[in-house]
Amino acid sequence: MRDKIKAIFFDIDGTLVSFQTHQVPQETKDAIRRLRENGIKVFVATGRMLKMVDVLNDIEFDGYITYNGSCCVDSTKENVIFKSTVPQDELEALAQRLKTDPFPVSFMCKDEMYVNYMDPLVTEVAKVVEVLPPVVRPVEEIIKEDVFQLCIYVDEPRLQQILKETLPGCVGMRWIELFADVNVKGMNKQFGIDKVLEHFNIPLECAMAFGDGGNDIPMLEHVPYSVAMGNAGDHVKAAAKYVTEHVDEGGLAKALERFGLL
Repeated sequence: MRDKIKAIFFDIDGTLVSFQTHQVPQETKDAIRRLRENGIKVFVATGRMLKMVDVLNDIEFDGYITYNGSCCVDSTKENVIFKSTVPQDELEALAQRLKTDPFPVSFMCKDEMYVNYMDPLVTEVAKVVEVLPPVVRPVEEIIKEDVFQLCIYVDEPRLQQILKETLPGCVGMRWIELFADVNVKGMNKQFGIDKVLEHFNIPLECAMAFGDGGNDIPMLEHVPYSVAMGNAGDHVKAAAKYVTEHVDEGGLAKALERFGLL
């Protein structure tokens, strides 16, 4: 197997990072270091913005897929491999809707995440992933910047209504039930993987991915070697070729050992 796998993509929350400790288990850090020593390239594939991957600062990666594929960069975090932003006309339509139908929305821009108003759900999500809450800012100002992704804090039926009526060019994905990541249609971790593999001239048949959330399903179904964490939901496990143990039980390292990659 070691001769087959040339690139591995890792989700962050619930895959690399424990929801309990908000840290990367030491055995996971050691495993990723050994992968790179063995000549395998390792990449992050996350719904987070680049600014919010600080929890991984002591681990060396070859590149980052952020905003669920909407922005891909190399190991320097500066050189952009690919980017796609939410269309301006849809952002303007959303701004108009929020004037009469308010609900909390986070706007993920290049260097900062903003929110139209602070809501208990927004605060709770920030605590779950242990990041600072978004900065409150008027929507009319926010949408003057490039917006790579939206986070909409509503239930699924209301989300689908918003997408249909106001953001028809976008799609929502959840990795926890409190909110949905909203990206331009076609922008997902699968798309990001294809862009990164193309950049590094690595064929898809040499790729592996690890994940635990709903937004990981496209990449788990796309690569030939995919692993769902033991803490993943059943629908995520069904999308993977192999299910390992819980993130807090060394599941990532155990799966890599199972495939003979360490």
